[in-house]
Amino acid sequence: MKKEAMTLVGVGDVLIDREDPDSIFRYVADVLRSGDITYANCEQMYSDKGARVKKLSTYSHPRNIAALQNAGIDVISLANNHTLDHGPEALLDTMERLKTAGLPYIGVGKNLAGARQPVILESKGTTVGFLAYNSVGPEGYEAGENKPGYAPIRAWTFYQQWDPQPGTPARVISVPYTSDLLAMMDDIRKLRSQVDVLVVCPHWGQHFMPHVVPMYCLDIGHAAVEAGADIVLGTHSHMLKGIEIYKGKAIFYATGNFAIEMCDGTTMGVPAIEAIKAMSDFYRYVPDPDYPTYPCHPEAKPTMIVKALIEDGSIKQVRYVPCYVNTLAEPEIVTRADPRAQEVFDYVEAISRSQQFGTRFTWDGDEIIIHS
Repeated sequence: MKKEAMTLVGVGDVLIDREDPDSIFRYVADVLRSGDITYANCEQMYSDKGARVKKLSTYSHPRNIAALQNAGIDVISLANNHTLDHGPEALLDTMERLKTAGLPYIGVGKNLAGARQPVILESKGTTVGFLAYNSVGPEGYEAGENKPGYAPIRAWTFYQQWDPQPGTPARVISVPYTSDLLAMMDDIRKLRSQVDVLVVCPHWGQHFMPHVVPMYCLDIGHAAVEAGADIVLGTHSHMLKGIEIYKGKAIFYATGNFAIEMCDGTTMGVPAIEAIKAMSDFYRYVPDPDYPTYPCHPEAKPTMIVKALIEDGSIKQVRYVPCYVNTLAEPEIVTRADPRAQEVFDYVEAISRSQQFGTRFTWDGDEIIIHS
């Protein structure tokens, strides 16, 4: 029997730190709710337990859970470099709170076996499976046989002196851990026969550095597709990265910041621009002073909502809705009549071309279709 058409929606990083959490989604909630299944990566735990593990730990007030649900988000990843920012107690409490709220999560667990478990959702007769992994540490946040944490897909980094002259830049070579890569591929193969559409959500890549997609991300993304993934929705870079069509499947190397802010809860009362100063100095960018709670790279203002159009149980087309982060760190949908929409279009085209992905983009009304 033919399955009814449906839409899978995906967005990037979410970090909410305000008294009225719903307000961060005020300009985008209608589109998020329009998805039959909507996914987001969450850069925070949702717990009032535990204690800060590192100085710049993400805020974790449990009231944020309802804001995600009210915005129409149906499944979240917690597999990222903030999974244990408040220790195992906060992660386990978050998992229990999400279970009670009826909001499925992926990429974390009480142990490694649990962290590698998928979530399977059904809408209009179509089943969609989700898996999530983290590549960017910190070391010790990964789950173990008897240890809570995230599902890891780690990578080695090597530096090659390409030009023999002293002081010249090194060529950076990165490759995934073989064992982690094989484990991910095994997870995908096991899930493949259980679902119509399979989504892999890696937290990976080079943050605060425009354009660059590290070698290991290409290896992981391609391996995910070869193992059976239908779409890859990457996060972490705090800005958009290029989009590749590999063997007919879309790989988003970073869907960018979506609804992410840094206020008192995250920065311990220090102004966000000061709290991030060591990072911005190292990566040589100057945060925009008009964005006091969004001390990100100037190229982090363009963002997107991914839409995969699914017919008869398979993805027929992938597109995105251009969005732009305003001075309150809130994503706004920008229509084609708005010059910022063309700015997003041009930016995504440029960063994809810079990595030689060969992807093409065309307007369709106020949305952008992605072509191989």
